[in-house]
Amino acid sequence: MCFSPEADFAAAAVVGVAGVETLRRVRTRRELVVGLLPILFAAHQLTEGFVWLALRGEVSGAVGRTATSIYVIYAQAVLPMIVPLGFYLIEPSASHRRLLQPFVVLGLAVGGYLLWQVTQYPIQTQEYAHCIAYDTHTPLGTQAAAAYVIATCGPALLSSRRYLQWFGVANLAGVAIAVSLREAEFTSVWCVYAALVSVLILEHFRRQRRSEAQPRLSGPPAANATG
Repeated sequence: MCFSPEADFAAAAVVGVAGVETLRRVRTRRELVVGLLPILFAAHQLTEGFVWLALRGEVSGAVGRTATSIYVIYAQAVLPMIVPLGFYLIEPSASHRRLLQPFVVLGLAVGGYLLWQVTQYPIQTQEYAHCIAYDTHTPLGTQAAAAYVIATCGPALLSSRRYLQWFGVANLAGVAIAVSLREAEFTSVWCVYAALVSVLILEHFRRQRRSEAQPRLSGPPAANATG
């Protein structure tokens, strides 16, 4: 699997179109967090394109450092906070919402911890085997990584909506692919995978709006009066 600035920019364009289409189908504030995910993933991949360009000396080091900080903070700290919250808000089933509450708490905890780590210590980047490796100072890295995966994949897997469940399944598959690589490459590989499969969120909203537009069945019409 080969990554490059061109691949990141292309992924950003494709997912960005899906993101705009998704936002067009958002109807309530409770849907907004999940509805924003595709376009946020698109912006995220666009940001990594500038990290690539900085590594290759095509933009300034200041641009590269800013892009790196934005990319890592969003990937490692913001995502575990907003994903479980978004799936909790969009869930129509009260019983499923109760199941998702611990994931919201876990996401806030692991996201806050990782935010502290990535903002207190320098982030090193390097091109390695056609990926970007992000080296961050994260004590208890294995435990934090496990909590991160649970917080970001678990809520979708427990959703009562089929296409949101498939989003969780696909992202869990992406995690399995990413962990086969070096730990520092996990962020880059998993995030581009998650961006591409976020089109499943668009499919969820398309089907949801289509089902709402179908006329509700009513009882048999009253017999016409005669006489």
